[in-house]
Amino acid sequence: MVRTEVFWAGVVSKVRCAIYTRKSSEEGLDQEFNSLDAQYESCKAYSASQKHEGWTVVRERYDDGGFSGGSMERPGLKALLADVAAGKIDVVVIYKIDRLTRSLADFARIVERLEKGSCSFVSVTQSFNTKTSMGRLMLHVLLSFAQFEREVGAERVRDKIAASKAKGIWMGGTIPLGYDAIDKKLVINSAEAETVRAIFTMFAEAKSVPTTLRWTHQQGLTTKLRHRKGRAVGGARFHYVALRCLLSNRTYVGEIAHKGKIHQGQHEPIVERELFDQAQTILASLSTEAMRQPRLVSASLLQGLTVDRHGRTMGPAHTTRNGQRFRYYVTHPKTIKEGDPAPYRLAANELERTCASLIAEQLASAVTSVDGEADANRLSGVLREGPHEERRALLIERVRKIVIGDAELTIELANGHTLRRSLERVRHGNDARLVVGLPAAPEKPKSDPQLIILLKDAHRARALALAKPKLTLDELATRFGRSTERYKRLLRLSYLSPSVIDAIIAARQPPHLTNRYLQNLDGLPSSWADQDRLLLD
Repeated sequence: MVRTEVFWAGVVSKVRCAIYTRKSSEEGLDQEFNSLDAQYESCKAYSASQKHEGWTVVRERYDDGGFSGGSMERPGLKALLADVAAGKIDVVVIYKIDRLTRSLADFARIVERLEKGSCSFVSVTQSFNTKTSMGRLMLHVLLSFAQFEREVGAERVRDKIAASKAKGIWMGGTIPLGYDAIDKKLVINSAEAETVRAIFTMFAEAKSVPTTLRWTHQQGLTTKLRHRKGRAVGGARFHYVALRCLLSNRTYVGEIAHKGKIHQGQHEPIVERELFDQAQTILASLSTEAMRQPRLVSASLLQGLTVDRHGRTMGPAHTTRNGQRFRYYVTHPKTIKEGDPAPYRLAANELERTCASLIAEQLASAVTSVDGEADANRLSGVLREGPHEERRALLIERVRKIVIGDAELTIELANGHTLRRSLERVRHGNDARLVVGLPAAPEKPKSDPQLIILLKDAHRARALALAKPKLTLDELATRFGRSTERYKRLLRLSYLSPSVIDAIIAARQPPHLTNRYLQNLDGLPSSWADQDRLLLD
């Protein structure tokens, strides 16, 4: 009920009115006088006609431009209801009831919150009193039709999309790599199309998503770069899910998929039908791959990768003791037959930490250039301390299988290499913990491969400078493929003392003498004796 109390002196009390406006789309909102302004002026004129009742429009405007009436998630509506709850508003004025909401359930919630705040509302084009049962009934009837209109409109849109796709018409959405959208049609982008064909060809040869993924990284291939609302989206390195989606996208053979049905599209295909079908056959055969995808929601990093020495799958399990959760990897009960050896049960944290460390060591030992060191360090850091999602994705990409034996831990990598470590399963109640041994150590200490590579690069840098004495330092750096500063450092390192070089080759250098230390060293002495004191003492 609108509060229009009359005092004994004949003075009409002030009624604070808030005007709420809404428009579903953003079209036309940039005009000088738009639909929101038209609604506001109509409501303001109506409020002025009730001036004799004490109605006064508050300064704040509660506008929602580009927001659907089927949702309560509207900033203007939230601000309005907050002020109603704070007792700042007596009447809400709207142009039409469906401007407030098109949902019957939302309307009931809004009315309840208005009543709690002793607030009423008025529709300029419809006469309602929300304080009476008849008024609420009429509003419910009107809102039922508004909601019906909204649902019918949505059905029409869905029917139109289905009919258009049945005719092979592209109906918008994310533009796939290899195409551009011109006049609402897919047109082949020649450069990107070559990338798509190359990916399909590589996958058909490798028959492995992780192997193909690594190849895309080596080739520097990226996803499609798009521009949305003034900002760039995409253009990044492929990840597992993006690559898998590309390989199963029927758009590349000139088809349109909709709700499980396949229709012949009006756009030109990029990939030959035979090659695409071959890729789908491979994807369908990778049943184990499906279990190893990052979409598995689990706190267990090695889920889908671990088996015991008898080939039985080991899955994650957990128990709770004294309010604390303990995770394990256990042999799956369904894989145990009568008479089989006892199931394996290992603490998850220790196994995950051990496997991550071993793989990180392998990455570091596989570095083949100075530039590859930064990438290896980054991946090692992710494996040891990175976010769970990144660690999980990296393990899925790098590891094919982890085998827990009675005396050996085996990690089969996707690149064909195998890591083996001796281990001892020490019983602890019903569980077992791992005591992982070291790899068989050579009789002689192993040289640091990164330092050896650095020395080789320094030698090649000096050889180039001696062979091309007429070139400037900048020109030499460009030919060598390094920055000028990096090339200068390599030249200085090419004059290391024989004692330092011998120590590095024989792996007798001090612990502080690392690849990073040498590269960042400023002021390398020209005297070999001074170098020996600085680097070997």
